[in-house]
Amino acid sequence: MKLNPRELEVLKILHENERALTSTEIVNSGEELTQSTVQAVLRKMLAAELVEVKGVTHSGNVLSRTFGPTAKSKEVLVEKFLGDIKNFHTIISKTAILAGLLELDEEGPGKDKEIDELINYLTDLKKRKK
Repeated sequence: MKLNPRELEVLKILHENERALTSTEIVNSGEELTQSTVQAVLRKMLAAELVEVKGVTHSGNVLSRTFGPTAKSKEVLVEKFLGDIKNFHTIISKTAILAGLLELDEEGPGKDKEIDELINYLTDLKKRKK
């Protein structure tokens, strides 16, 4: 599924929050997002099952739906990310891509765990290739 920059931004906002958000909260969390744009994006992504209504809340004097991402949306984001990498794989090595990804995060206990998981994955991959 092809996503435009606004759709990607809305999905990013929803995935970065631990709770479901109203359309107004999404607008306030984004850059240059308007209420009409967010509502149109949410309608499209509801139809595509990339977001779901998580509940209803009071927003001022009106009731507002809250939205959250679906598991399918994460799969779509992974596909897009891998597609973008595919476009440059002849220019940028996998090692450079992986090193860049690992440098994105600060040091911490989570990083050590990710490194261990990568070592295990690469070890298993090497065994399967033999």
